[in-house]
Amino acid sequence: MSVDDHDHPPPPGAQVVVKGQLNVADEDFPPVPHISENFIPLSVVVSRLVENTYSELVNILETLPAANDTTKKRKFLNFLVHTRQQYIKLLVLTQWSRNAKDISKVIDVVSWLSGQKNCFSNVVWALQAVKQDLGSARLRNPDIATALEVFVLGKPRLSSFNYIPPKSLSPQTILDTLRDLNVLLSLRLALTDDIPVPFRNYKIANGRVTFCVEGEFEVDLGIADDDPTSRFFLIDFRYSFKPTSTVTPAIRATVERIGNEVLTTKGLDGLYDCLHNFTLSYKLLILQQQLVRLANGIWTGTLNISYFAERQAIAIQYWSEQPGRKAMAEIGVLQAKVLGMRWIPRDFPPETFAIDQDEMSAQTVLSQIIVYHIQQLLAAVQTVFLSSHIYKSLPNLITAISDTKLKIELTPNLTTYLTVEHLTGRMVLEGTTDLIASAEKALNTQTDIQSSTQILTNLRHLSIQREVENRVNSAGWDVIKITNIRPDDIRQKYGVGVRQTTTIRQRHWMRGWFIVVTITDNAINLWFSEFKPAEGGLSIAWNEPLELEALDTIYSPEKLSQLAAVTSARITFHIIANCLQERNIPYEFILPPPDVYGSALELPSLQFDSSAVTKSSWAKSAFKLEFIPSDTKEHRNAVIVTGSMEKSSAVSSVSTDSSDVILDGQNGRFCLKFYVPPNHLILQQILDRLAQIQRSVSFIATLQSFKLKLEEVSLSRIVFEYAPDLRMTLTIGEQKMMLGLSGSNPHRRIQFFLQDILDNEGLRSLLAVLLATLPLLRAASYIDSSDVYFITHNPKSYRIIYYTQKHAIDIELRDKDGHKMVYITDSSGDIPGFKQADVCSSIWNSNSPGMVGLETGIACEIDVVEDLLSRVHSAISS
Repeated sequence: MSVDDHDHPPPPGAQVVVKGQLNVADEDFPPVPHISENFIPLSVVVSRLVENTYSELVNILETLPAANDTTKKRKFLNFLVHTRQQYIKLLVLTQWSRNAKDISKVIDVVSWLSGQKNCFSNVVWALQAVKQDLGSARLRNPDIATALEVFVLGKPRLSSFNYIPPKSLSPQTILDTLRDLNVLLSLRLALTDDIPVPFRNYKIANGRVTFCVEGEFEVDLGIADDDPTSRFFLIDFRYSFKPTSTVTPAIRATVERIGNEVLTTKGLDGLYDCLHNFTLSYKLLILQQQLVRLANGIWTGTLNISYFAERQAIAIQYWSEQPGRKAMAEIGVLQAKVLGMRWIPRDFPPETFAIDQDEMSAQTVLSQIIVYHIQQLLAAVQTVFLSSHIYKSLPNLITAISDTKLKIELTPNLTTYLTVEHLTGRMVLEGTTDLIASAEKALNTQTDIQSSTQILTNLRHLSIQREVENRVNSAGWDVIKITNIRPDDIRQKYGVGVRQTTTIRQRHWMRGWFIVVTITDNAINLWFSEFKPAEGGLSIAWNEPLELEALDTIYSPEKLSQLAAVTSARITFHIIANCLQERNIPYEFILPPPDVYGSALELPSLQFDSSAVTKSSWAKSAFKLEFIPSDTKEHRNAVIVTGSMEKSSAVSSVSTDSSDVILDGQNGRFCLKFYVPPNHLILQQILDRLAQIQRSVSFIATLQSFKLKLEEVSLSRIVFEYAPDLRMTLTIGEQKMMLGLSGSNPHRRIQFFLQDILDNEGLRSLLAVLLATLPLLRAASYIDSSDVYFITHNPKSYRIIYYTQKHAIDIELRDKDGHKMVYITDSSGDIPGFKQADVCSSIWNSNSPGMVGLETGIACEIDVVEDLLSRVHSAISS
């Protein structure tokens, strides 16, 4: 207390304040608590700062040599500035540390004062709680007015506030009262004309009327008296849809209060509007709560929910991870005053959907709109296919097996199904191939239906290409990846609609030949092509379509084998045709009728005129070439050459020792067979065989002209008899003809010369020499002995030397006036030590038929030379 000018002394122990000063009694107060938590010694701060500065300096010195001058200066300057700032802070701390004790005391005081402040605040709140608790302990003031009424009247006019328990009502009274209320309610509603349409479904029972609004709510109303103008009052309220819970007391009280207010001012119409709007808001709240649970559950990351209370709407964005297909839907109150949903997609017109009013299920609502969206997506894909020319030629390409699944036929053996995931909106292709997986990934990056349809079309093309490659590989074909075919050639040769190409070939084919499988939107075609290098890639030098059903051929091993045979034949014939064209030989290809083989895989034939390259006296000039494929691993195909023979030809007498050559003189036909690989230039081989036959025919004609006996005649061997028991064999080769003689044949003496004549002058000269020298050489076979030497200079000049008799004669064949003459002369004088023989003078001077004496020799005809030589030999030997 304060003491001013009063004379009363203060009580003992009281504090005395004089002129603003407080005198405190000599009492010991507790010390202020000292604060030491989170204090760090200054020495630790200094040591750590020094260590950090040193480590940073060392790091800079190690890294500076690798930098340029500008970088070195910048780094070092930054280090200096940062270090200076840290040491300035340390300087401030050092200066403050001089007053560390005072500052510590200040910190202790501030902490103690803060604690005291908290204590005072706690006391204030405790007093406030005591004040509130004392309110319930307050006693009411005595009710003087009610007490006076009781004394005067004997009972109060106001309510007894339940202090006096009411009299119990009998069951009959209660039942009668409820019946009366039911009658009054029936009359009241029967006489009321403005009952809202939704409230016309009601029932009256237990003294109340229950209005039932299907799918929304039920409300119980009652009346307080029988006055027709008295208002209804709200008794109870319930929801009539699922899922719902019991109306809480707080909501019930609020609905009762607001409903009674509306009944007072707006009647039943206002009550319906109020409860209807309240129910719609509650339904939206239920749907919003369910959607939020879905968005936080299995729909995490794909569903976004926004609630707009001011306009009673819920915005739903689903498939949010699919930028090309995400869509919006809005749940709200439609014009019909019911809950509905408006679908707002990106690529389709908006639609409005009704919601089941009896059961609020966000899962059902979301599934309904997503299923409809999937149906629209798949229907759009199918519509694009149906409107294209692809579907007209391939009606089974895409079919709907349900509202949410499409069946797509990629190849005859591969089918996939297109669906859309409900949760994510991803398009899904059922299948395990890498092509399907790549297509599925591409589908989920597109934003429009047209692109998605193109991806599915490309998937079909690639799947067909993959299956074609696998099929032909398993059948023994080689698949060659060729990517540098000139685009202009592809458009010009194969058409502008080619999407994919696959080149296949047989391993033994000549380089550059391929079968090209072209895949278009609505067809698969086979082409037989020859590629050649050109500027800008490979050019198509030659091309021919194969009129085949491509997939039927590729899926049939038998037809693939037949295709290999046909194309191998065409390669062989193409090579032959090029050779014929280079030699200006006319030719044409001939295809057999389709019913020969029962399919379009026909083996072609080729017909050409040989008169331009070879002269044949035994065959007509029109030759026909046919191809027979090989069934062995060596791939040696057969080429058959057929034609007609001249009727007067000598070839009819030729026999063949091989099935590769057939000469049918009776029918006037011939057949030559050649086994060659596909890349072989067979034309020259054919011409060589024809030339061989022509040689054989010409040899036979020559032999027949000399009227010699033919004992054996074939294309490779001719045996004829040119004198009794004297035969010659002619072996006919492709390049040369060899003659053969038996060991006792007198012509073996000049066989070498005869072979030379055959090679250089021909068979006719050979036969002339052969017949002319026969008598001479036959006589020589008798003359030749151990002391007589028969020397052959050439087929027309010989010398016989008698070493014992020292005598020699020369024999020469000469032509005189068209006749062959043999001149036998004495040549002893030409050899040293030899002398002419007088024993032959009578022979040299004789003139007999066929002989003419020449004094030192004699001339005679061939027919008598054998007898003449015998006489000369006898004369000299004796």
